[in-house]
Amino acid sequence: MKVFSLLVAWGLLAGMGQAWAVDNGTDLTGQIITHLGQVPERAQPFHEQKDMAALTHPLLSSGVLLFHRPAYLEKNTQAPRPEKLVIDGSMVSIQRGAGSVHNVPLSQSPALALLVTTMRAPLEGDMASLTHDYTLSAQGDLGAWTLNMAPLSPQAVHLVRLVVLKGRNNAIQSLKIVQANGDVQTLTLDP
Repeated sequence: MKVFSLLVAWGLLAGMGQAWAVDNGTDLTGQIITHLGQVPERAQPFHEQKDMAALTHPLLSSGVLLFHRPAYLEKNTQAPRPEKLVIDGSMVSIQRGAGSVHNVPLSQSPALALLVTTMRAPLEGDMASLTHDYTLSAQGDLGAWTLNMAPLSPQAVHLVRLVVLKGRNNAIQSLKIVQANGDVQTLTLDP
């Protein structure tokens, strides 16, 4: 679950965007994913709050999120202590402070592979990967939208109850993940 908490940040790497023309004949969910996928590179400061049942106070962190094609996500946590999480293709690397880098091939962890796809697919505009494991629904319009992702697969249900992305145009403003155990992780992108 610790790696999952780190991956939540990746869904928020959508902070820089502009409005795009919309074909009224397509559904909002498809429009959101398509517009998110049209941005090939992103860099955005973030603030994260983790509310966990086992703790009396939320855990707070901040740093910078990076995304670029193909399939590269990076979360650089700067406070309260340095941590770097990199997803590059089919490899996940984690480094805490000046410690050694730990590498995990996605082929060795189906659960981790699912979570990486969950975070990376919206940024890449990959509707097929998302609808394989989630029921998607959206409210609002491209000017201000909410995208809900409810898990379909038994594997996803064991990890997460709901993922909620909120944004404007092709930019994600916040990501909230309610984990299967009830813990909630919310990432907010700085404007």
